[in-house]
Amino acid sequence: METAPRPTEIRRIGNSEVRIAWNDGHVSVYPNHHLRNHCPCALCRERPPHVLPVVSGSGDELQPLQISLVGRYAIHIQWSDGHDSGIYSYATLRAACPCCSGTGVSPPRESA
Repeated sequence: METAPRPTEIRRIGNSEVRIAWNDGHVSVYPNHHLRNHCPCALCRERPPHVLPVVSGSGDELQPLQISLVGRYAIHIQWSDGHDSGIYSYATLRAACPCCSGTGVSPPRESA
């Protein structure tokens, strides 16, 4: 039985990205705005699509202030715009990976 990929490392990269290394060898790099716009909370899912992007009210760059583990299945992100109700499951994060084109499947590795 094949198990879903799980993070082995979650790290903020500067003030603009979050990097997740997965146990299957894939590495996902999420721009902050990408993660914030893919927030899975009920309030954000109710937001009409294609509205103006989420921005920090202070005019500062949007960034995660804190990233916490939620059990063995998700992370919680507290954003600099005050939003903190989204719980990002590992499956949701993998499906939202920018380089996987929303498939959650890593592109094939090139052989050396």
